[in-house]
Amino acid sequence: MRSGKLERPLIMLSLDAISDHDIEYLLTLPNFRKLASWGLLHRKVDSLFISNTYPVHTSISTGVLPSEHGLFDNVIYDPFKNKETWRAHKKLIKVKTLPERAYEKGLVSCAMMYPCTPGEKIRYHLAEVPGTESMIYRGFKFVHYSSTFRLCPKFFRYMRKCRSFNYFGIDTFIAYTARDLIAQEKADFYMLHLQDTDHQKHHTGIDSETTKKSIEYDDKLLGVLIEGIEEAERKAGGDPSKGISHLDILIFSDHSCMNVHTNILPNKLLQEAGITPESAWFQTVNGACFLHISENISSDKRAALDRFLEKFSALPGVRRRLTEQEMRDSGAIEAGFTLGFTPVSGYTFGAIKKGQHGYTLDNDNYTIFYLEIGPGLISEDQAGKETSGGCILEVGKKAIGIVENIPAPETVSPDKADC
Repeated sequence: MRSGKLERPLIMLSLDAISDHDIEYLLTLPNFRKLASWGLLHRKVDSLFISNTYPVHTSISTGVLPSEHGLFDNVIYDPFKNKETWRAHKKLIKVKTLPERAYEKGLVSCAMMYPCTPGEKIRYHLAEVPGTESMIYRGFKFVHYSSTFRLCPKFFRYMRKCRSFNYFGIDTFIAYTARDLIAQEKADFYMLHLQDTDHQKHHTGIDSETTKKSIEYDDKLLGVLIEGIEEAERKAGGDPSKGISHLDILIFSDHSCMNVHTNILPNKLLQEAGITPESAWFQTVNGACFLHISENISSDKRAALDRFLEKFSALPGVRRRLTEQEMRDSGAIEAGFTLGFTPVSGYTFGAIKKGQHGYTLDNDNYTIFYLEIGPGLISEDQAGKETSGGCILEVGKKAIGIVENIPAPETVSPDKADC
């Protein structure tokens, strides 16, 4: 049984890459519609910049911007080896996280594929271990960081439903396992992350039939989770048909996604201009790129770099330079970058995929959503209603308020700079 130190269990569910424009379709599907009837749905919410999975999820877990928590982008790029290393470990986060707060409070936690939780003290843990290393090495790390023995019975029970160890299968395992844990009241605090829709948008585009089917499957998995939520509500003496009164639930997205037809390779262009990584190099984050300039760059190379930047800024796919506020909030300045650029819609910096994110927040149709349910988050008269605006950082602040037993901040619609 859970510790019971939290008045109501808190469930946080991330639906990776679900955009605000996906909500219209989700509201036609039975399970999301049911959840929305229980809670307050926030539409046209701003993500954070850089609008990539790891920085945003870490901001939600810490309640602060990347400039404060220190997680700049999903990966650390080594320009001399042309190699990327995922920022997956908790040790890279400079401030206190939600699992850390929960542990200090004596709460029982569950985290499944939530980014940057390897290294956290979590009782029920399915650790996300991304990377380019061999599957054997990643498998060892997965076993090391996950609650392997606690979750083993669930692997055997739901192996057939998962069908394969891809994003579809992992999402399936998460939903069924979390359903059981929630129904059995095993934890106080849950952080769940479903990723298949993000994967499908990358590889098939944001409006493909495959993406549509993935969104439909997300709704099916929401139905699985609802089974556990309703059972927990009944055990606590509630009536699910009248809403949820014994749990607090936050369902949210991390970023939107945009269709892509052309990619720009800034480091290749630098190389063609005769500028090597010893002088300058770019980190590409798909919807933006950031320039690092060596302190020891020679005057000749600096002059060549200035000429390059003038031409680069005028390329058809380069939209504009990033503002000082964007550079600061993203953590780029602290990470050692001097300048940043964002591309025109339809273009991306780095690898070409059919859908990408990481873009600045001023792009059209690039907002997300969150849904809050339960008496610790909304009043009875807010159930079934919608609002518009705000920032995804509010989700982290609300969750921290519940875990720390302090009043959560009111929902506001902040300036873009606050995101």
